[in-house]
Amino acid sequence: MQPKNVQERLESLNAIDARLCAMTDRAAEVVTTFSELKRGNESLKPTFQQNIKNFYADLQEISRQLHEELRVLDENIGTTLLPIVVKKKALGQDDDKLREQLSLLEEVLEENKETGSLAA
Repeated sequence: MQPKNVQERLESLNAIDARLCAMTDRAAEVVTTFSELKRGNESLKPTFQQNIKNFYADLQEISRQLHEELRVLDENIGTTLLPIVVKKKALGQDDDKLREQLSLLEEVLEENKETGSLAA
């Protein structure tokens, strides 16, 4: 059986995963209603607007939950793993930072593998 904190993290990540799956359904609804609007079905405009609002609400909540998981991870390993900027303009600019963070993560995982502990 997993330690309690590991089990909690897994359950939290599972909930985030389920919400991501639901978000893909919302995206499909957005595309479907948008295609119907393009065909002239103006009665779906309120539905389209609500689908967009729901999609962005899901996206915002998932982002908040993932940031919380990163915060908990940072607390548990004692090292801050900074998020990498993925905006279109910034693509390729964070390569060095990404390599640095991956190297740091590998070090932490290697230490934990050797000690058998979950926190550094």
